[in-house]
Amino acid sequence: MVKSVTIADVAAEAGVSTKTVSNVINRTGRMSDETRERVEEVINRLGYRINKSAQALRSGATKLLGLAVPGFTNPFFGLFCDEVSSYARSKGYGVVISTYGNMDEGLDGLIDETYHVNADGWIFLTDRPLKKRGSVLRQSYPVVLTGDFPAFAQADSVSMPDADGAEYATTWLLDHGCKRVAFLGTPPDLFGKKGVADKAKLEEMLVKHEGNMSLRFRGYIRALREKGIDLDWDLVVPCDFMDRESGEGAMEALLDRGVKVDGVFCANDIIALGAMSVLKLRHISVPDEMQMIGFDNTRDSGHCTPSLTTIDPFAWQYAQMSVDCLLRRIAGDKEKPGLYTTGFRLVERGSTVKA
Repeated sequence: MVKSVTIADVAAEAGVSTKTVSNVINRTGRMSDETRERVEEVINRLGYRINKSAQALRSGATKLLGLAVPGFTNPFFGLFCDEVSSYARSKGYGVVISTYGNMDEGLDGLIDETYHVNADGWIFLTDRPLKKRGSVLRQSYPVVLTGDFPAFAQADSVSMPDADGAEYATTWLLDHGCKRVAFLGTPPDLFGKKGVADKAKLEEMLVKHEGNMSLRFRGYIRALREKGIDLDWDLVVPCDFMDRESGEGAMEALLDRGVKVDGVFCANDIIALGAMSVLKLRHISVPDEMQMIGFDNTRDSGHCTPSLTTIDPFAWQYAQMSVDCLLRRIAGDKEKPGLYTTGFRLVERGSTVKA
């Protein structure tokens, strides 16, 4: 059996103390660049590997973060996981990812499993309201909530500029030649069983601050009102899910109504991609006959034909804010929970006319 390389072996080979080697590994302490580089060279040459289990026992920290997401049907969730993992790694942490979308209890059903992972803290990405006024957030480990549902002042919350981004996109379409802009992707419960819009639910939705479908629809309405345009329910189509199939169905429903449409804002990119596939089948040119904007700036949005103009909510910033909040709590920050929101930009591509 090959003998494991120890810190003492590295120290002896590099001509430094074991404390100096430990400082190099943990990126702490003061030393010259020459010393740090010499120790790193010896670590690599001897093949020294950090004993994470022993390190965790000594410090009480695992240097692992947990990340819970609904699943990967929505491409944005995968993009977010990549950004969280990359940024956490730059901070010296690994990331364990769990999905809860297929659990009957949703995120609540995942909680018992989180204690088997023994992460230093967890980021919960939610796609639905929390039960019991956020009891899932009351854990013995630090928690950060990401998404568009309230954390009830029990944890730091990181969200995207859903309403502002949607308002900007809709306004952009109206300012660039569109007269009748449709919205694909409202919550299905906004419409009754007969497909008739429930105006009482609309008013309730406009007051609540939760759910990206609702918030993005709110931004669409704000843009119309700012332009003095009345909401036309014939231009509003719900989606049961935020997926490609729902986008296809929504566009088919819109076109089958026979109403005039020259612009479309979709609640996310994948809905927009489904909608554009229907337009292609029906020989409707994008952007010449109908302009379209999505939301999320997922990878696929730049690789379709035509490429999709979209709102970029800065997934990298979303991830960094979430990780930074969690690391502060792990370090012992006792400040009141905060609410943080990313910025955004419009990425102009082939599905809209050139500005």
